[in-house]
Amino acid sequence: MAQQTAHASVDARERVLSAAAELFAERGYHGTSVRDIAAACGLKPSSLYSHVPDKSTLLADLVMRYLGALEAALESSSADTGGGSSADRVEDMVRASVGVALRYPREFLCLSNSWTYIRRTPSLAPLVARRDAVRAVWQRALREAAADGSLRADVDPESMLRVVFAATHGVVDRRYDEIAGPADEDDPAGVLAALLLDGFRPRSRAGSETVQAGTVDAGAVRAGLAE
Repeated sequence: MAQQTAHASVDARERVLSAAAELFAERGYHGTSVRDIAAACGLKPSSLYSHVPDKSTLLADLVMRYLGALEAALESSSADTGGGSSADRVEDMVRASVGVALRYPREFLCLSNSWTYIRRTPSLAPLVARRDAVRAVWQRALREAAADGSLRADVDPESMLRVVFAATHGVVDRRYDEIAGPADEDDPAGVLAALLLDGFRPRSRAGSETVQAGTVDAGAVRAGLAE
């Protein structure tokens, strides 16, 4: 009997988490009330607190679920097994990162859409620390790839990470389909990895000089527009 009660409690908590994830992803953390979550899973607001202490705990549990899966996937794909280049490992990491985000789309959006609140809330500091651990895995891999020449050394790793995260968000957040139309590729992680890694790889000297020249012209145009 006690075991059945424990299972029922776990199932109820999962229903609460699932409802919160759906609402947080759709409306945002601040656009979702405890009453909304309770209604979505068929509970009274007062009953909800028998499963979770507060709304921020739901957010923390959901984001930690995504970050835990992401950290494990990145550690595995970034491991140097003696085969392939550093750039190949970064490509594997892009694939792994997108794959995890697609497995946990609501949890990913909870992190992405609520990051400012998470970063500024002391009780959610463990999420920031876990995010920083994930970022450290990326930074190490990108620095190694830049050092051995398999990826560009003229672009800061933080800028590369920003591009990876923004592109992943575009793949996961289906609202972008309303703007650009739905993607029909069977392997979105592979397509994204190919597009990003092509831009991350070193350019030829001639190509670099062309871009530098273009940059000067673009700067002149921007200066003219500012005037």
